[in-house]
Amino acid sequence: MPYINNETQRNFELYYNHRFLNRIRWAQIAAILLVVLFAILDVLSLPSHVWHQTLMIRFFIILPVFVLVWRASFIEALHQRLQWVITAAAVIAGLAIVGILWVARREQTPLPYEGIILVTIFFYFLVGLRYRGAMVCGWLTCVAYIVMEAQAGLSGEQLLYNSMFLISANVIGSVGCYFLDSATRQGFLAEQALRNLAERDPLTGLFNRRAFDERAERSLRQAVRERSPIAVAMIDIDFFKAYNDHYGHAEGDEALSQVGEVIRRNVQRPLDLAARYGGEEFIVLWYGLSEADALVMLETIRRDVEELGIAHARSDVADVITLSAGVVGFVPDGVEDLRQSLRSADQALYQSKQSGRNRVQGADTEASGFAR
Repeated sequence: MPYINNETQRNFELYYNHRFLNRIRWAQIAAILLVVLFAILDVLSLPSHVWHQTLMIRFFIILPVFVLVWRASFIEALHQRLQWVITAAAVIAGLAIVGILWVARREQTPLPYEGIILVTIFFYFLVGLRYRGAMVCGWLTCVAYIVMEAQAGLSGEQLLYNSMFLISANVIGSVGCYFLDSATRQGFLAEQALRNLAERDPLTGLFNRRAFDERAERSLRQAVRERSPIAVAMIDIDFFKAYNDHYGHAEGDEALSQVGEVIRRNVQRPLDLAARYGGEEFIVLWYGLSEADALVMLETIRRDVEELGIAHARSDVADVITLSAGVVGFVPDGVEDLRQSLRSADQALYQSKQSGRNRVQGADTEASGFAR
């Protein structure tokens, strides 16, 4: 199975749960209907002193856990933990089915064991569990059933045949579920790769301009809801055209890549954004930072780039590559503030260049028109 890091794993969990959300919901509905149908079958086929006990298990243990999983599938905050919720519910349901068989054996009432095989198939292929959770549920129920039948005094020959069929169902389910899970993971990674090709600048690994604009609007909407500050910065490599003309485009690409890496190291929180906005220009959005805090971050980026020590014989401000940057901080009232913030950050960048380059500059308070 392809290896993915922790962050990608979390994204895959959400992807998996969202992709199979409808299946998870319909599986719970199907399970609820089956509980009711088997309860009716119990009433029609079992002695009253037995079905009274089996109905207690069906309606007070099995039915509530399926209803709870169905309800949890509509609570977005639980989607990250939905696999844990389903696994716990499935374990309870599986052991409860074993409990129903135990009641029948104790009361010396014939009850087909094949219900355990149906439950096993449900765990592996219908409920929406990933293979590890499905294996926990399937094999735990299998062991519980074998132990129960042995304690109930089932004949050795019958127990052997029942156990072999149930173990075989779990082997088939484990292998099938593993390959389904692996195929889903590979599909996710392929989608991620395509998304990265569409959203990322291939040279620096930062977002491209289109992806930044889309994501920045989402960040601004959240900032409006939370009344959170936003800082937007425009960054430009000083005299980069002269660098390209002197050293060549291959060296220019390498310089852009190294500068992009410095920027990425300083823009790592989930709601922060960094993009190559075009040529030698970069743009950064820091969520929840004031302009003063953003200036500190920008100064760190400026200093780290200068300390890369990339020789620049055609620069008028230093003998190495340097940056100029402008930033504006504000509390947004709407997504239309994004365009104004870009203009203000660009004006601050222009002031930085006019003031000698290799420096960072905050936006003019009156000119920006933003609440600070």
